[in-house]
Amino acid sequence: MTSGLETGTLGNVFTNWIDSLFIERDGGTGPEKSRQRGTCAKSSGRIARKMKRVFRTKDLFLRKGSFLFFSEVIILEQPTANKWALLPLLVFLLFFIGAGVYYGDFYKFPVLVAAIIALMVAAFMTKGSATQTVERIAQGAGNPGIIIMIFIFLLAGAFSTVAEAIGAIDATVNAALTLLPPSLLLSGLFVIAAFISMAMGTSTGTIAALAPIALGIHEESGVNVAIAAAAVVGGAMFGDNLSFISDTTIAAVRTQRTNMRDKFRTNFWIVLPAAIITTVLLAVLSNGESTVDVAAFEWYKLIPYLAVIGLALTGLNVILVLLGGITLTGIIGLLDGSLSVTAFVTAIADGMIGMAEISFLTLLMGGLVGLISHNGGLTYLRDALTSRIQKRAGAEWSIAGLVSATNVATANNTISILVAGPLAANIADEYDIERKKSASVLDIFSCGVQGILPYGAQLLIAAELTKTASPDLVPFMFYPFLLFICGGIAIAFNFPRFKKQS
Repeated sequence: MTSGLETGTLGNVFTNWIDSLFIERDGGTGPEKSRQRGTCAKSSGRIARKMKRVFRTKDLFLRKGSFLFFSEVIILEQPTANKWALLPLLVFLLFFIGAGVYYGDFYKFPVLVAAIIALMVAAFMTKGSATQTVERIAQGAGNPGIIIMIFIFLLAGAFSTVAEAIGAIDATVNAALTLLPPSLLLSGLFVIAAFISMAMGTSTGTIAALAPIALGIHEESGVNVAIAAAAVVGGAMFGDNLSFISDTTIAAVRTQRTNMRDKFRTNFWIVLPAAIITTVLLAVLSNGESTVDVAAFEWYKLIPYLAVIGLALTGLNVILVLLGGITLTGIIGLLDGSLSVTAFVTAIADGMIGMAEISFLTLLMGGLVGLISHNGGLTYLRDALTSRIQKRAGAEWSIAGLVSATNVATANNTISILVAGPLAANIADEYDIERKKSASVLDIFSCGVQGILPYGAQLLIAAELTKTASPDLVPFMFYPFLLFICGGIAIAFNFPRFKKQS
């Protein structure tokens, strides 16, 4: 069983881990009054030694198998709940969505400016010196998950641009038009995106690879570009929810202390109806489209995409997968003469520059979430959604509501699972919910919310690469909306049912 310290480290907002980690000489749990509050120091080793001395004088000992882990700064005390801490998020939504509705153009008011205004409001509401506030913003923006996401954005942009430069995107589009009848173009996009996302373990990388293909299919066949982009995003969220190497799956499994196989089996049977219905809906919507003229293409130009899928199937890290895809695409372009060395490196740079806005937005949103969390906004969400739990179904709904509300506030499904996960584990224990079920509920609802957020990374990157606006995609996000329905049915009817184990 994972020690309380590990759980506290993941969530970084709970105070009760210290009681579960230490015991008194008589075997009882550590009393509330002897709890050691957070300590800051330059040396983590110095903190550990100091903490050990404190616990020795308090007649406290480490549980067998537990361990001490201290970063430079450890927060043991959760912020006081404060609903007004969510105001900056409302300000951001007001400027981003409100201005788009008012002007009839979501590009009229730059999203980066909306994020800056919201960040200024959050900073103004934060107590402490300006230096401390800036440091908290930097800590939020510098979250490892956010930095890795930006790396993926940059490499995905480079891969997409280099692939376009050698004609790989056109070749893939024409191959799809050749192999798939018009009635299956959209559903085919959904299935392919689901397959690639499960293989790569990342929805953003999948969208970056397939969104240009969706745009090409729109240009060649006349299929609604928003529906085509939504099909790609929906398939990407399917894979992100189920992939064994997805960061959301890993976060859900680790915070709920279950295993990948059990979580996959439970999750799969809940979301399968949503995937089937989405495939049928997309087939109906693409039926009757005009005849498509397929241009000649070279099959070898499909190799970059096939290689990316193949490398992802090996379980290789997504960053290495994209680096390998860029390298292979460049080699093909150099060999067939479609690229020169200077054109190759220029395409890489152009692709990365094209992802600048979404990368900056991700950093700003990370800093904003850091301040909202510090000011008690996420604590308020947690308390509001767990105050009236009475039965198992209510407990599962509270887990779903907690991770959904956190996801709306953070625009990042992995971070929302890490924040809500430790509390979800406590709720699951108290109301006798199988951990594989609580992990599935966390992952399903976080992916559902992430798939419909117009300011989320997935819709932003899809809109960027298909030359449309992210809110235009939301009405066609069939799979995420069906996730809510299927997840709700699973909670209401306690599906799937598990055999009681002694």
